[in-house]
This record gives sequence, structure tokens and C-alpha cells, in this order.
Amino acid sequence: MARVDVIAFSPTEVLEETDVTIGRGRELVEKFPVAWINIIDPDPRTLEELETLFGLHPLALEDSTRPDTAPKVETYEDVLFAVTRTIVWAEEIETDQLSIFLGKRYIITIHDKIFPQLEDVRVKIRRKAPRIMKNGPDYLCYTILDVLVDSYFPQLDRLGDIIHDAEEQLIESPTKVSIARIHDIRVDLLRLRNALRPQRDAFTALTRLELPYFKKETRNYLRDVYDHMIRTLDTIDTYREISTGLMEVQATLVSNQLNEVIKTLTIIFTLTLPLAILTSAFGMNVAFPGINGEPAFWASLVLMGGTTGAMVYYLHRKGWI
Repeated sequence: MARVDVIAFSPTEVLEETDVTIGRGRELVEKFPVAWINIIDPDPRTLEELETLFGLHPLALEDSTRPDTAPKVETYEDVLFAVTRTIVWAEEIETDQLSIFLGKRYIITIHDKIFPQLEDVRVKIRRKAPRIMKNGPDYLCYTILDVLVDSYFPQLDRLGDIIHDAEEQLIESPTKVSIARIHDIRVDLLRLRNALRPQRDAFTALTRLELPYFKKETRNYLRDVYDHMIRTLDTIDTYREISTGLMEVQATLVSNQLNEVIKTLTIIFTLTLPLAILTSAFGMNVAFPGINGEPAFWASLVLMGGTTGAMVYYLHRKGWI
């Protein structure tokens, strides 16, 4: 079921209302310089009201409800439409969509799940943070984008800890770290990179284009968000290189262990080879002088001990044992 929350403010006043209608949101837009309308899980009726009361383009509304829309920035007359993504970590790491409509007196955010990051922005408004209160919806849009991008870093730090643990465990016991686990990490990183890379291009448009939706002062702040976005992608690329290196190290260490096993078995076989030859010779059903006497028994022991000792001495001189 759709839920609409509105928080409107002026330099001296803040009004917050929860679970209201789109019509009520439109009323507050007319009364306050800045109004933030946050919509969770919109239904078709809510989208129709947004199109009717705010004049939002139907194509943009359609993109705002599709969960697989890539990050982008588009303009529709006097409304800026942006699609961004946030990192969500449930059973596995993934991304979720946050759509933003920026007008002259309002900002509308649409998403399917509850984002804790947005609550941080509401707290700033409730506390009447001076910069937010004195500026318009463009600065509020920047604040939302800034909080959104900054929320990436704790998630990436968590992923970095997982990679670090896998690296330590790999050094201690290569066989306990499977190729599949490292491969899953690389898949997560690839999924993140593919989801967030278009967002870098979208932020480039926000910072470099002379858009009437953002004041010059606000564009300076947007460049900081763009820098954080670049840092995010660089971190993901670094983690991908590390995970690829871990796969190579894991394969090398397992191969070395296998070589050690083969080497040990080869040494054992080499040392027992003279014993096998001599025992086979003395065990043949062929008569030769002294075969059934005590001298033959002692001679066989001397030959087996001597050849084995000679083999041990030779292998030791070669540094193989």
C-alpha cells in the first residue's frame, strides 16, 4: 500500500505530516518555500495523482517504479528527474532504486523500501539545520544525494572486511577457502559496479551542465558528491583486483600443496624401489647357489640396507629430502 509523507519548511518553520494524500502534499507546496514529498511503494492511483497535480511526465513516473532502471538524469520542462541507487545488504549485497523529482518549490522521492539514509535528512530538517533551512529544494536534493552516496562506504568497508578475512584464511589454510566463495565476492562486486557506474555519469551531468534547477552554489556541493562517487567506484575496482588476485593465489597454493604431496609419494616410492627389486629377485622360484641358506638371507639384508642408505644419501645431497 502506498504511503505518502510530507515535510515542508521555511527558514523559520517546519511542518511534518505522515500518511497523507498527494493533494495534501500539493497544498503544502503552495504554502511553503520547500516541500519534500516522500512516497513509499506507490500504486497506480498515486502515480496518476502525481501526473495530474504536479504535471510529472508519465515516462518519468514509469521509470520511477521500475526496479531495474539504470541511474540517469533527465529534464522535463521545469522538472528534473533523477534515478539513483543505494546499496542494500540483506542475504546478499544488492542495490535498490531511489527516484527523485526536483521542481522549483518541491522535491519528490519515490522508492519501494524504507531507506534509513533518508531519515538522517529528516532529522537535519527537524533540527532546523541552517544550510537546509536557508536554501531551496536544490540544496535539499544535494543533501539527499550526499547522504545516499556516503552510505556506500560502511557497506564497502564491510565487504572489505570479508575480503580481508578470506585473505588471512587463505594464507593459513588454502584448502578451507573455496574458489566458489571468492567467486561469489567477485560477482557481488561486479553487480555493484554495473549498478553504480551509470550513476557516475548522471552526477557528471548534474555538476557540469548549466541546469536551472541548481544554483551555482549548490553545484559546487554537487561536485563533492561526484568525487565521493568516483571514490566509491575506485574502491569497488580495487576490491575486484584483490579478489581476482586471491583466486590466483588460492590456485597457486593448492597446486603447491599438491606438488608437495606428489613429491613425498615420489620419494617414498623411490626409496622402496630397491627393496622391491631385491625381494622380488630373492623370491623367484629359481635355484641359485645359497638361495636356501643363511648367507643368502644376510646378503639380502645387507643389499637392501645398503641400497636404501645410498638412495637416502643421494636424495639428501640433492636437497630433495
